[in-house]
Amino acid sequence: MKALIIQALAAGLAVLVGTKILPGVRIRKTQTALVVAAVFTVLNLLLGWLVKFLVAVALLPAAILTLGLAYLFFGLVVNSVLLYVTDKLIDDFEIRGLGPLFGTAALISFAGWLLPRIL
Repeated sequence: MKALIIQALAAGLAVLVGTKILPGVRIRKTQTALVVAAVFTVLNLLLGWLVKFLVAVALLPAAILTLGLAYLFFGLVVNSVLLYVTDKLIDDFEIRGLGPLFGTAALISFAGWLLPRIL
């Protein structure tokens, strides 16, 4: 339960920071970041296992060629897919382009790594 709350907090903070530093990320109201965090966390809980499996299989040829280095981007790709789905589900949240999508996913990954070490 604690990990779920930390993940939601990380997603919410990352989306708020993303709206300030990435030009293609927009939310209409600050409260929308809470909705995005909740939806992202629920999607990760319900569909995260499937997305992780599909990404792992898709990255397998690249991982073989790079001796496993391709899996360094595993979390970023999974978060990008889940963030894309979150963007499509919430009208008040918009990400325009792959750069802002990967940037916000990277912020979520970094916040998800950092917050458990701080709290």
